[in-house]
Amino acid sequence: MDSSNKENRSNPPWWISIRKHFPWKAFILGAVIPIIIYYVLHMYGEPLIGALIAASWGVGVVLVTHFVFGKINLFAILSIPVTLIEIIGTIITLSPDFYLATAAIDDLLWGIAFLVSLTFSRPLILILAEAMGSIPNSAEMENFRKTKEFRSAWLVLTSIWAGAHLLSAVILILTQILMPLEFFLIIRTALNMPLLAVLLAISFWFPEWYWDRIGL
Repeated sequence: MDSSNKENRSNPPWWISIRKHFPWKAFILGAVIPIIIYYVLHMYGEPLIGALIAASWGVGVVLVTHFVFGKINLFAILSIPVTLIEIIGTIITLSPDFYLATAAIDDLLWGIAFLVSLTFSRPLILILAEAMGSIPNSAEMENFRKTKEFRSAWLVLTSIWAGAHLLSAVILILTQILMPLEFFLIIRTALNMPLLAVLLAISFWFPEWYWDRIGL
């Protein structure tokens, strides 16, 4: 690929990409608000009601975004599984230990999903990037998308997401079993939104770095 082609597909630094292209409104509606709803009600001793309202909010955001605006709120979709796990666990087990384990279960399920998607023609992170509009639409980019180098970058990136979620699940399981509750809660918090923020930052930066590294 010549230099002009490279310019056509090049991206600004990841922090500029995040600031300009990251769907902050969708993130707040689909991820932040459900988390706030759940934890506020959990603080008041109503975890089941909090999980039900948070899950209902997520489903509502998904439906309105799709049918009214013709788009997909991926953050709402991502937030629904963990709230459903919390609802099922609370109803069936009535155990606070199960609630504490939901973060590990959620990480484990997403890690497996990312691994399985490596066998697809379009791995999961590529699908998410396309849905977020993070890949430029141009004739040159369309040609580049057909190359094995384009797909390999997303395979590596999807593997990173899979490994991070599986490692997070292992860490959460071990700390819940072996460490004091206070330490476990700190680790659980650190591996929630901060981990997602790091993975998103890597996702904006990695493809261009990877293609530059292999000389494209």
